[in-house]
Amino acid sequence: MKTLYICADIGIPVLGGKGGAVHVRSMVKALEQLGHQVVLTAPMLTKSPWEIPVEPAGQLLHIPPHDGVKETALVIKEYVSGVDAGDTALSGQVRRLLYNQQLIKRLIRKFDSHPPDFIYERCSLFSTAGVALAKAIDRPLVVELNAPLANEQAVYRGSSLDALARHAEHWTLQHADVVVTVSHQVRNYAISVGVDAERVHVVPNGVDIELFHPERNGWDAKQHWGLRNGPTLGFVGGLKPWHGVESLPKLLADLLPEFPSLQLVIVGEGPYRKELVRQLQAYGVEDHAVLTGHVTHVQIPHLVRQFDIALAPYPNLSHEFYFSPLKLFEYMACGVPVVAPSLGQIEAVVRHEENGLLYPAEDHQQLSAACRRLLARPDLRQKLGSQAAAEVRNEYTWKRNAERVVQLVRGVARSSDAQVQEAATLERVLR
Repeated sequence: MKTLYICADIGIPVLGGKGGAVHVRSMVKALEQLGHQVVLTAPMLTKSPWEIPVEPAGQLLHIPPHDGVKETALVIKEYVSGVDAGDTALSGQVRRLLYNQQLIKRLIRKFDSHPPDFIYERCSLFSTAGVALAKAIDRPLVVELNAPLANEQAVYRGSSLDALARHAEHWTLQHADVVVTVSHQVRNYAISVGVDAERVHVVPNGVDIELFHPERNGWDAKQHWGLRNGPTLGFVGGLKPWHGVESLPKLLADLLPEFPSLQLVIVGEGPYRKELVRQLQAYGVEDHAVLTGHVTHVQIPHLVRQFDIALAPYPNLSHEFYFSPLKLFEYMACGVPVVAPSLGQIEAVVRHEENGLLYPAEDHQQLSAACRRLLARPDLRQKLGSQAAAEVRNEYTWKRNAERVVQLVRGVARSSDAQVQEAATLERVLR
């Protein structure tokens, strides 16, 4: 089938290294591996002019915001700053709103005479382009929802347009033929805003098992980063407080007396880096920590395979834990035992004592105890890691996700055909 994948999110550089970009490219690649032709359209390719773009899967249709969109957003930003209004998100939201209207016109012109078989849209703030195009060319629409985006915007960034963002998101979800959500928590949210339950399906994040696997090969990450031969705790992700990175310096300090050759490898970049370095120094453990900074996605599995324990120390949040953590599946695919809190989808994916260890969120003693136990038991690490890798290969791959989406689309098509036949039959009877 011919598939149009819409990623209208200005914050996702689809050829860059952000988790959202990896998700987009992985689904496109999986659909192509199943024999489907995919066109990916997006406004942003890379975040920085120095970032080397990844080779895209599928055919790329780059539709950047035109100058009028950018200029209007800049005027609003300057105005808000000038009157000290404090609404730092407003200009960005207006930019997204205006870009949506630009995108709708471009897509209808582009695909009116050459329609895809179905449209797949990654839900983003203010984006109604998928619904508009699906109605214009009469094609099924699948909307992928990764979080309650408008609620996130209101909680973490806030703006005068929060109510409009919520309305647009709910409207988009209600008009989709199929909504796929990354977790049961997000599914419940979609149903709560008016989407029929039978149209909402859970498709968790996945992993590219050609890239993430237990076999050590290729690039020598240990030599490149100067890693020691001692046991290694590892973390991959954005250096942000809600990822739990603030717990890592104390964890390392707690374990070093018992495991003096232990090292902590932190893979990623973010606003918490300076504070993380300060804490490592305050605990006197900076010599046992390696902060890699930004690493390309193809290099990450080589680093993860150096870990003896992979950490996902999410804290309790002010809202429900509705995420489907990408790092979780990538850790597990590499055959590394995971230590993670018993929150949300994590509890369903990581089964305590079977393919990883769970602990109560923010219970530092239990986190330390789980790591201590694994460090002392290489046999247990091997057992849990092997089970984790097998679980991911069988249940959580992008290819499996793509197969599920195609199956759902075909179900919509069959239902539509049946309705047409039923209407035609009724017309003949009435004659």
